Amino acid sequence: MKIAIFGGSFDPVHAEHVSIARAAREKLGADRVVVVPAFLPPHKAERHLAPAAARLEMARLAFAGIPGCEVSPYEINAGGTSYTVRTLRRFRELYPQDELFLLVGADMLRDFYTWKQPEDILSMATLVACGREGDPADFKKEQKRFTARFGVPFLPLGYTGGPVSSTEVRVLCAFGEDARGFLPAEVADYIDANELYRVGPVRAALGYLTPARRKHSLRVALTAAGRAAQVGVSEYDAVLAAGLHDCAKNLPPDAPALAGFCPPDDVPAPVLHQYAGAYVAEHTLGVTDQNVLDAIRYHTSGRPAMSALEKLIFLADMLEPGRDFPGIRRLRKLFAESLDACMYRSLKEEIKHLKKGKGSIYPLTFRAYEYYKEHRK
Repeated sequence: MKIAIFGGSFDPVHAEHVSIARAAREKLGADRVVVVPAFLPPHKAERHLAPAAARLEMARLAFAGIPGCEVSPYEINAGGTSYTVRTLRRFRELYPQDELFLLVGADMLRDFYTWKQPEDILSMATLVACGREGDPADFKKEQKRFTARFGVPFLPLGYTGGPVSSTEVRVLCAFGEDARGFLPAEVADYIDANELYRVGPVRAALGYLTPARRKHSLRVALTAAGRAAQVGVSEYDAVLAAGLHDCAKNLPPDAPALAGFCPPDDVPAPVLHQYAGAYVAEHTLGVTDQNVLDAIRYHTSGRPAMSALEKLIFLADMLEPGRDFPGIRRLRKLFAESLDACMYRSLKEEIKHLKKGKGSIYPLTFRAYEYYKEHRK
């Protein structure tokens, strides 16, 4: 019997997860597909997971309609970090005579070399990889690397999923946007009923913004969340700071939310809203995390020695998909490679733009540029 093991955080289960399970049945000829939600994924400790019980229930709802597909609570019941090698040992004990396949996406395939005891995993199951639209995976090139490293090939599933990601769904839910086009209907209903993926006062902050500014903030949050784990920032903090970074942008000076606000001296008008936003976030919306407040407070000007979260929000605000200016493609490439290198180049371009337009350069921005210029050396 062929058994496909499909693990992941499923945070939440989206429509492409379901399609992958169906493809495993069809293209692998799998007799069974066992979906195994993780208790704590090894590489995702910085992410804000929905409770384990909720993710298990969403998986049961999503995969209920697929013949031969079952959801196992093994990793969630076991607790701790959910290492695949431990899970496969358990399923090898349960099915000693059966052929096991391990389903992974292109991103997990690239990371497989860093997994715990990958050789042991491959001794128990055949690795099966599926692609996703928009992912740069080159399976032919990856196959050569994989075979050279492990002495056995992986098996392409022959299915390419859509570009949806669980990260995108979580951000949409945090902003109160409609994510139903990406989710099984039962999962969407469960998320709504249980108010999953809410992030602090993000939805309340959106009430201060114009529709255009709300869309901008959403794009900033999607950009920041997509890079957060790679730079050691929690997704929750990234979405919170992104959702609130412009919360004072559309407020008049006499708005009740700004009562008592005193801006620093000599702040140019284009920069003022960052200080006002931090004030509103703290005094009206109740944010107490100073790292989040600083990410809001310096998202336009920058400053020397910024935290990873501050840099992430500064750059996501500048480079979100709605922005378009000369050199932005190069900056986006740098953003995917190094926050510090991107900070230096972005600040350099910003100062050049201000000088060319004869605009005033805020001293804090110039100090930030000097810092990252020196830091780059």
